[in-house]
Amino acid sequence: MTPPTSLPDTPPGAVVFDLDGVLLDTTENMRHAFAAVWAAAGRPGAAPFESFLTHMGAPLHVILEKFRLTADYAPVYAAASSARLDLVLPYPGVTEVLRTLRTAGVPVGVATGKSHQRAVEALRSGGLYELLDVVVGSDQVSLPKPDAEILHTALSLLPGAPHAGERAVFIGDSVLDLRCGHAARVPTIAAGWGQSSRATLLAEGPGAFAATPRDLAGLLALSPAGPGLREVPVG
Repeated sequence: MTPPTSLPDTPPGAVVFDLDGVLLDTTENMRHAFAAVWAAAGRPGAAPFESFLTHMGAPLHVILEKFRLTADYAPVYAAASSARLDLVLPYPGVTEVLRTLRTAGVPVGVATGKSHQRAVEALRSGGLYELLDVVVGSDQVSLPKPDAEILHTALSLLPGAPHAGERAVFIGDSVLDLRCGHAARVPTIAAGWGQSSRATLLAEGPGAFAATPRDLAGLLALSPAGPGLREVPVG
């Protein structure tokens, strides 16, 4: 069956976000942590961080395997990341989006490739944790993105489940995120302020493309004429 690509024209029953590159700008934090792993492994030269970014959305141990690094280095990465939480910042406009959704009574969750503990740590540091209902990390499911399990799990835990998932929207900035949404039969919004190019995201057939969090705020806001999602075209 063709995956859903259009957004509902009624208020979302729930909104689930990816974390890195969508809610929080963790780029410099990840750069620091990956460099620490590279040095600990005795690898020569600078850590290939741009290549690291191409695997966003996957669990850390899966990404490390791409560089022939074992999961033994995951604690090195985690410690270096935790030591520089000052580098983790919410994207401009994200806090306002989350507050708007909370005011509107829309349940909000996170489904991330990060472990649950590290995700909560980053969200608390960025001041966003209290605006969320559920945070699901990749260590809480059996199959990582692009499998639908993590999104289904987040939706099932949101207030009002199972009905919350009936008009849900998933927002992500990677190919894995959008494919996860399609696999879950949940309309997706591509976040264009993250790590992937516009062309790469549009090739996955999202329901809409938001260039900035402020565009997303407009898309998810209640319309003046009554509840509903404002139209934001793809492309």
